[in-house]
Amino acid sequence: MNNSTAIGKQGLGELIRIRPYMQFIMSKMVSRFGDSMDSIAYSWMVYVLTGSKMLMGTLLAVNFLPNILFGLFAGALVDRLSSKKVIVMTNIGRSVMVGLTALLFALGQLEVWHLFLFTVLNSLLECFTSPAEVSSVPRLLPPSMLLSGNAITSSATRLAELAGLAAAGACIATLGIACTIWIDAALFAFSALLMSRVQYPEGTSAHAISSAARSLLAEMADAFHFLRKHALLLVSSILFAFVNFCLMPFNVLRTPYVMETLHADAWGLSLLSGLLVGGIILGGLWMSHWGTRYRKSVLIITGIVMVGFGYAMTAVPAYMTMFQLPMAGFFCLLMGLGIPLATTPLVSYLMEVTPSHMLGKVSALQSMLVLSVSPLGSLLSGVLADWFSMPVLFITFGVLLGLSALVLLGSKSFRQEM
Repeated sequence: MNNSTAIGKQGLGELIRIRPYMQFIMSKMVSRFGDSMDSIAYSWMVYVLTGSKMLMGTLLAVNFLPNILFGLFAGALVDRLSSKKVIVMTNIGRSVMVGLTALLFALGQLEVWHLFLFTVLNSLLECFTSPAEVSSVPRLLPPSMLLSGNAITSSATRLAELAGLAAAGACIATLGIACTIWIDAALFAFSALLMSRVQYPEGTSAHAISSAARSLLAEMADAFHFLRKHALLLVSSILFAFVNFCLMPFNVLRTPYVMETLHADAWGLSLLSGLLVGGIILGGLWMSHWGTRYRKSVLIITGIVMVGFGYAMTAVPAYMTMFQLPMAGFFCLLMGLGIPLATTPLVSYLMEVTPSHMLGKVSALQSMLVLSVSPLGSLLSGVLADWFSMPVLFITFGVLLGLSALVLLGSKSFRQEM
């Protein structure tokens, strides 16, 4: 039995002994709990106030733009800075932005342009948070534990997200939207406090000092050169950009789908989102214990097929007269189970082949590629929803997503190298 398999079997028990990493996970869990609460609150607020699917698609499209336009710059800058300080400061900034949204809504002064402004600012802060978190993982874990660590991290943060989704429906129903968003603002601040207590191993910032004399443009160019040399990463990133594009109708139209097709309320939206996240948790736990027994390529292809099938089948409840919400929830659970299988191996592969001092900018560049067509998908979803029914859109894009796995099956280099 090789070392990676042994680590995979030990899973969480082995990771718990690495205190800085567990503190890091706790900070992420608090932040994700708040994220999931305001995802329900914001979505419900926008649709109730405007009733516009087009506006929801446009707002989601705008959310992706900062990452696409400035993500690589942020990643290159993060590689020069302390990852811990970046995460702390961005969480504080997000706490302020979310708090302002809650204040304006509570005062009855919140307008559509405020939503666009706060969405852009929050997304801009996330451009720095994401590469800082990615570059933190291999600094806190040994290489042999990356796959298990990423799977456990995904499961832990998704567990927090599941709890947040469950709490969101209750908070909106009992405390109102404004109070729910206030809670989220406080959670971002608490996450920053927890992150400030994480102790990184010494010597992890040495490269930031040695590279200070280099221009950020040169650092950004390094990321492009690195990705060009690793064709497998480049091809996989482009494929996952298509996967994200296919998922946009479900992401944009989930709230009207729950209200109009399933005839449910905020509790129904929380349940549906919660089952999706619950599947991700279960898939992540399976990955942490048994994922190392399989080739990454097998896991990725299987995951994409599961997500595509579950996605297409969410259209079935529209043609049922009973048990619509439970049936939709079951297929959301199936989608969730496939997501860690599809994504965790790619993240782990990125960490394995990328030098630690380049992880920030390379992960940011990959994120830019993966999200590059998401704004188009968001806008298109809002437009197509006025021409086609949501079940038809879900079937069409679910089938397209599943068929994308054929591209990977036809790639000999992908099957052999991953």
